[in-house]
Amino acid sequence: MVDITTPQFLELLNIISGKDHYDYYTEMYHCQAILHHIDHLDRFVGKPRSNIIVQLGGSDPDLMAKATQVLQDYGYRQVNINVGCPSKNVQSGQFGAVLMKKPQVVANILSAMEKYNVHIPVTVKCRIGVDHQDSFEFLHNFVTTILNNSKRAMPHLIVHARKCILKGLSPKQNREIPPLNYERVFELTRAFPDLPISINGGFKEVQQIKSVLDKVDGCMIGRKVMDDPLFLQQLDQHIYNKQIKSIEHIIDDYLYYTDALLSLKVDKDDYGLPPFTTLVKPLTMLYSGKMGRNYRRIISQRLKQHNSSSPEAFRSVVLGAINDFYVLL
Repeated sequence: MVDITTPQFLELLNIISGKDHYDYYTEMYHCQAILHHIDHLDRFVGKPRSNIIVQLGGSDPDLMAKATQVLQDYGYRQVNINVGCPSKNVQSGQFGAVLMKKPQVVANILSAMEKYNVHIPVTVKCRIGVDHQDSFEFLHNFVTTILNNSKRAMPHLIVHARKCILKGLSPKQNREIPPLNYERVFELTRAFPDLPISINGGFKEVQQIKSVLDKVDGCMIGRKVMDDPLFLQQLDQHIYNKQIKSIEHIIDDYLYYTDALLSLKVDKDDYGLPPFTTLVKPLTMLYSGKMGRNYRRIISQRLKQHNSSSPEAFRSVVLGAINDFYVLL
């Protein structure tokens, strides 16, 4: 999710719940952006971890394969080809959900990975359909074309259980207006029993997620975790019987991360460090409702009082805002 699953947000998720049970997806990066930022991917994409999956966009098989090779050599463990994004910018670049109409291109991208000696898993994320092409036959043909025409196996398919409409709906509307059709994904799992398939779209309750995991190989949770990253702790408690951290502990661990990040020496002509506004944004997601509004307001006020970029200054902003916040409660 653009401007949401930033390196800092992914770091926060790892702090909240660790790497044992969940994979975390980055924003979608165009393959050319990966090649452009090849020398500092840890700051551009985020720290390579075993559970971080880099979402990649593009339609040129060689460029997609080259970008994946670069990510692999940098230490990233898995790449996902995004074939579900409906934004206008993505459409104009002829990638994202547009590629659902061109499954042979997706197959060609996977095949090109062999030429570049890519050995990490490369998965695909798609919708159940696009525009008026939303029958099960269309979805079945999309998967069959990729499986039968690629020189490389597709190890995992993630399916958003909504179709997307390329013209007339915004990305936000495409997440809400086309109806969810979970049964279409379940039907796909029956048609391809040997292909691991995860489901995505509209999952907000623990019991709902537990139930669906009996029918598919995984469940992708997007907006719920974006709006409430502590939802991971509900899953940790009710699915994995795991102890959870306090918000104070989470913030403290996050500040150790920002201490190290802001202490890096970066040349003025190099890719810079993130501004305080970017660093603090994940923390504001820890509080919801009126508490969240108050915390964001206090953070905003304190950010205006600092012109330093030091680790100490960032700590002062965060801890000072927390102190003011609890005084108001």
